[in-house]
Amino acid sequence: MKDKFLNVIKLLRVEQWIKNMFIFVPILFFDNISNIEKSIIAFTSFCFISSCACVLNDIVDKGKIWGTNMKVKLFKTIVLALILATISFIIAFSLNNYILLIIILYLLNNLFYSFKIKHMIILDVFSKAIDFILRILTGSFAIGSEISSWMILCILFLALFLGFCKERNELIIKERYSKELSENLLKYNEKLLDQIINIILTCTIIFYAIYSVIGISDGNFIWTTILVLFGILRYYYLIYSKDEGGNTMDLILKDRQLAFCIIFWITVYVSIKI
Repeated sequence: MKDKFLNVIKLLRVEQWIKNMFIFVPILFFDNISNIEKSIIAFTSFCFISSCACVLNDIVDKGKIWGTNMKVKLFKTIVLALILATISFIIAFSLNNYILLIIILYLLNNLFYSFKIKHMIILDVFSKAIDFILRILTGSFAIGSEISSWMILCILFLALFLGFCKERNELIIKERYSKELSENLLKYNEKLLDQIINIILTCTIIFYAIYSVIGISDGNFIWTTILVLFGILRYYYLIYSKDEGGNTMDLILKDRQLAFCIIFWITVYVSIKI
């Protein structure tokens, strides 16, 4: 019984729920803490649908979960995915129709990713980056605040930067240890990924600088660009000098300078807003 429960937890990819914390970003930027209850409900809905997407991806991959009794396992897994999706839809609908629509778009995006997009270079990273935009929009609609287009661009390009850094890390590690490359990684090369990362890094910093001037009414917010620049360059250093970048959260927890930069940015932001 315990083993079955652990297998279900593993199938749900609970550790991936931390990505859904982006739903709370709009609260930080709009000082709308009074609606945090709605954000928590939206977060819960997204956790169910993101687990559903992971289960469906495993169904497509088959080899990850099928062994003997294939038809029985397939049926049970499909039922699990349907239950997760239904719960997510009900929770989202209880908030508003916009969040329900975003949840459906997220599921469709991940279905397209599982069947087709994950085999298409560049577009696969864009697909995952769009997931973060959908999380931000969910948080925005949950608290009833309109999010800045510049902020959306900042999140999109940051997600792209981290995504391509992960691709580069995987390519280098597998080549170094002579491991078999995935179909997509075979289409990449280190030089191409370096150029893509440099372009996206530049755009990310520029968009954030513009957002800090246009998107926030307080003129002092521009100074947080220095912290963002340091954080991104520190991350850049770690992926190129230490061959890191495979797991962003592990890297943040492991590198004190990067963690301190994020904490300091939040502290400065809160002090400016107060």
